This record gives sequence, C-alpha cells and structure tokens, in this order.
Amino acid sequence: MRLNNDSKVRVLLLLILIQFFTVSINANSVKGKAIEFGKKTLIIVISDEEEEPIRIALSALIKDFRGVMNFDPEVYSKMDNKDDVTELVIVNRASGLLSVPSDKVMKLDGFESHRVYADPENNRIYLEGFDLRGTIFAIYTFSEKVLGVPPLHYWSSWVPIRHKKIKVDGDFNLFFKSPQVRYRSILPGDQDFFNPWKKQSPENENVWLETTLRLKLNTVETYSTILPGYKLTDYAYLIDKYGLVITSHHTSGLNTSFGTWDDYWEKVRMMEAPKLLLANESAIKDFFRYNAETVKRSGIENLWTIAFRGKVDQPFWSVFEDAPESDKERAEVINKMLRIQLDMIKEVTGNPNPYARITFYDEIASLMAAGYLKPPEGENIIWTYVAARRDPYPYDDLVSFNSEKPVKLGYYMNFGFASTGAHVAPAESPWKMEFNYRYINSKSPLFFSVVNVGNVREFVLELSANAKMLWDYDRYNTDEFMIGYCTQYFGEKHASEVAQLYKDFYNSYWLPKKTEFEGMERQFIFQDLRYARAFDHIYDVFYSSKEELNMNPLHKIGYESVPGRTFRIDNEFNKSQNQVDAILYGMEKAISQFESVADRCSKMMLLLDSDKQTFFNDNLRIYSYYMAHLSKTLYHYVYAYKNQAKKDVLLENLEMAHDEAVQAKRYIYEGQHGIFSTWYSNAEPLTRTFQIDSLINKITILKEQALK
Repeated sequence: MRLNNDSKVRVLLLLILIQFFTVSINANSVKGKAIEFGKKTLIIVISDEEEEPIRIALSALIKDFRGVMNFDPEVYSKMDNKDDVTELVIVNRASGLLSVPSDKVMKLDGFESHRVYADPENNRIYLEGFDLRGTIFAIYTFSEKVLGVPPLHYWSSWVPIRHKKIKVDGDFNLFFKSPQVRYRSILPGDQDFFNPWKKQSPENENVWLETTLRLKLNTVETYSTILPGYKLTDYAYLIDKYGLVITSHHTSGLNTSFGTWDDYWEKVRMMEAPKLLLANESAIKDFFRYNAETVKRSGIENLWTIAFRGKVDQPFWSVFEDAPESDKERAEVINKMLRIQLDMIKEVTGNPNPYARITFYDEIASLMAAGYLKPPEGENIIWTYVAARRDPYPYDDLVSFNSEKPVKLGYYMNFGFASTGAHVAPAESPWKMEFNYRYINSKSPLFFSVVNVGNVREFVLELSANAKMLWDYDRYNTDEFMIGYCTQYFGEKHASEVAQLYKDFYNSYWLPKKTEFEGMERQFIFQDLRYARAFDHIYDVFYSSKEELNMNPLHKIGYESVPGRTFRIDNEFNKSQNQVDAILYGMEKAISQFESVADRCSKMMLLLDSDKQTFFNDNLRIYSYYMAHLSKTLYHYVYAYKNQAKKDVLLENLEMAHDEAVQAKRYIYEGQHGIFSTWYSNAEPLTRTFQIDSLINKITILKEQALK
C-alpha cells in the first residue's frame, strides 16, 4: 500500500514519539535503578594528589567500611565505568584534581557546601565538596547516612550493624548548603580527665578531631601555641593536619600569652628577659612581631586573635608593674595594644584586611560594658561576646551592642566551666544554648562561635546540638534535634521518652536565684562545681567559730570580682534567711527531682536494645544518680555544719554525707569501661575542678575532728 504525503508525516511523527517515550522510559528506569554494593563490588576513586586532611578522612571512611561491611575497599585514582563495580567517587571541586562528568554536575553554593548523590547510569556515588572541608564533610555524610556510622561513634560505645550488601536508591541526593556561621569552633577546656586519656594511645590523641569534623565543626580554639625557633606546638600542627582552622584563646593574642615572655627572650633572643613594663613598648612589639611571624611561617590556616591580658587567664595589670589603676586608663592601654597587634598582622601577612577576633571576656567585658574599651572596627573584625561568666546568658556588653557597628559578631559559651560550672556532669541544656545563640543572632548574623566543652566526653550531646544549629539556624529546633539525637543513639521506639528524660534531668538542677533575663528559662543553676566550691568554703570555716555560727559561709572577702556571682544564692527566693538554710531548701528539691529521673532512667535502660544501653548509661543515667547522691552529700554536709554544736547530729550527718559521696563516686565510676577504663581514676589534679576522693577525705577528717 502506497502512503500519501500526509500519511507519511503521521507515521514519521508516530515513530518519533515512540522513540521519545522509549528513551524517557529507559532514562527513568536508570534513574530509579538502585545501586547495590558489597565486598567485591565497590571501589573508592580519589586523586592521588589530594591533600592530607582529605586522605585522613578517607582512612576513617575505610575503617567505617571495615566495621560495617567487614572489608577495606580498594582505592583507585581514576574512574573506570565498570558495569559490575560501584565507584564511590570523592571530588574536591576546589582542587580540580578529579571532576564529576559534565552531564552529571550538580549545584554547590559556596564554602564547605557538599553533596552526596547517586549516578545509577554509571553505577557511581559522588561525594563532592566545594572545597577541602566540604569534601571531608561529604565523606563523613556518606559514612553517617549510608553506612550508618554516627558522628559520636567513638564516644557512644556504638556497635555497628553488619551488612553484606548495601542498597542506595537511584535518586539518592543529599545536599548541604554552606553553613550560616563561618567559623564554628570547639574549645577543650580544663582537661583533667581528657589529657591523661589522650596520652594512652595515638587514636585517643586524634579521634576528637575526627569527631569535630564528623559534627561539621571547622575550628579549634587553642591556648598558647608559639615555641622558640619559629615553631608551633605539636598540638597546633595536629589540628592543621586534620584540616581544621586554628584560633587562639582570649588569653592568647597572636597565638600566645605573656606566659611565654621569658622563653622568647631567653631562647630566641638569647638574653635575660626584660621586666613586663608598659614602658618597655619596643620589647613588647618585638615579642608581638615574633609571634605573628611564627604563625605566618607555619602555613597553618589561622583565624587571628588579638588580646592584651596577663600570663594566664588574668587582667594585664596583674603582671605589668607599671599598669594604671583606673578602669579608663587600663582600657586605653588595651585599646592601644590591640591596634598595635592588628597592624602587626597586616604587615606580616601582607593582607590589609585580615580576619581578626577580639574576645570580650571578664575584665574586657566589664570595660566594654562601661564604654571605655574601643576595640578596632572593620568588616573583617570579629567582636566575640561571651556568655556571662559562671552562668551562660547574654551579658550587658552584648545587650547594649549597636547593630549598626561595621563589625562581625562572635559568641563564646561554656558548656563546661571550671571553678563553678558544669564539669563532671552536664548542666547547661541545648535549650539554653539555643536561647543564647538566637539572641546574639538577632543582633547581627553570627560569624564565629566557640563552645567550651571541658573534657569533651561529658558534653557530646550539647556539642552536637550546637554544631547542628550553627550550620542551619533556620531549620534548627532543640525539641526536634533531641528526637533525632535520641533516635540515632537509642533507637526510634523510645526516642521521645528518652528526650523527655534528658529535659527532666537538666530541669532537676537547683535554681538558686530567680531568672532576670527576659524570656530566658533557668538562667541560674547550681552545677556540680558550685557544689564543689560550697564544700570547699564550708570546710574552711567548719569548727572555726566557738560562739556564733556563720550562717553565710560562702562569701570570702576578696574572692569575687562581682559579689554573689560565684554562687548566685538569693535567700528570699529560697524562702530562707541565710545561705545555709537556702542550700538545705534547694537540695531537698534537687534530691527529689534527680532521684525521680535516675529511677526512670534505670527502668528505661532495660527497655533499650542492649547495644544502646552503655551510652545511655554513660550519657544520662549515671549523671542522674551522681547528682542525686551529690545533692544528698551536700545536704547532710551542710546540715552537719549547721548542727555542729550537737555532736550526735553532727556525726550522724557527716557519716551520711560520707556514705552519699561514696555512692556518688560509685555511680560515676560506672562510666569507666573499655577505652574509658581510667577516665576518672587517672585524672590530673586540678583544684578548680572536682576531685570526689578529696571530698570523701575531707569529710573523713571532719568526722575524726568531731570525735576528738
């Protein structure tokens, strides 16, 4: 049959449509095709020339494969398109050493952004980062979301779920835009547990840096890192080796404090160190220049800190003999020295506009709030405000901040705080963290953050919440975070109940004073180191009065720069006439609340899968019991002090205080197991923290003295 022209056109169109739909169906079929891999069907592709931090993350990924799938993937430098092998392709877009095929390229939007996505047509999964850290984050994203390795795997006694094969959907595509906060820092603070533990193995020494990156934080705040010979400490080089930014503590302008003054003059300049005098300005500038040049020569990625303080965590006037005495004059000295340091950084780096931070801590915050401090301003100058000392809430200097100032904002918050804060047990909740960070972000978009996490292990939940919030303020919600955290580490079935237990634990701490900051809940709480300081202060005056008993024993003359800040006890709020009765009133409430949480934790632990129980015990249950028994210890200790004139009451309560302290130790030592087998028992002695054995010994001494 012969077709006319119209019929020919219709047939041709029909054939084109059939071909189009066939291609579309095939394309959709490929797109929907799952990628499955196992021991002999997966390789990793990465350029041989990629930087060391990415290679370190690769080693961690291979170890994750070993734990989950019981094999080490082979590593190749080029893509091969083998049909029977899945290629896990690691791409650092900034280096350009390896590229995603042009027809498979997907959007990344800036620094540290990353994407993990499937390419079923070529049987590949791309782990692509915008830059070095974006690539590291892509690697750890795959490990968490595909292999199921959680960021806190090392700290959580995590037991891997074994798989012979893993299937990834053909449309798998996880995209993480650039974080909302540019610098997101961790500060391991007073490390009485952490330092001895790190020395036990190379893995302990390094793994916390891996955890920092798995949580998608990017900076570590250090103390002094400058050595003679234009060298940095091994600690600084280790941080840099992992691909993390280094920034220095508020004691350490240009990466060191005046604690290294003598070493500089004696080991670098080969002469006797001159006196620390403001009049020796040329010597001070010489010291500054050496420190700035040492950092520059090292090649590390450094976020500069400018500061003018003492040899340790103290004002400069405590070590400079010719320091002025008025606040205004002291502030003028600091103003001058900050500008000298900033000019030094510009000169040494050749950068006319470097990023540099100033931290308003303690006396610096007070001078700032008084209007005397006039720190440098500029688009790359980061004014780092500090949550009020001893109780994290926005301090007066932040409250009065003028949002029109041409500066960037930073924030420093303590989850752990030596001397009077949380140390052995967490206390400052992620809800409190969210309030603080939303407040400062309301002033101006936050650019830098640092959280003090003490010995790290005690504050992994709070650190995880902080990391999540800093990446994406807009989507973060603490209640939702807690459900996700509890699901990941304790299982979906009981996640909401466990999340409530955490909240009830934080809410069990005694509130010694009414909240003053508008909109904030639980502004002032009595953390475990406030217990420690109360024990110390009362011990010093126990049996000291033969006539009238001192019922307000917690205020030592000269002890506090801000009266009442150490303990925050408001007698009227606690329906009491004095500190002793206020403590007894507060402990009665805390004991009841902590005991309730502890009892519920014991019941909950039995409901959890066996592989989830250890971390639940370490991270919540034992803290609940520890604080319940510590509260009982303080109650009986103070009751004994109040009734020391009645020997039988005195001895009975000292005995009970002793027994409760022993019980507190017993529960907290349940956290010693496996890699943490000496976590508490091998602690370094730090008087400003809390040594439970020292407390037990002091109570024993008081008992012996009572029996004489």
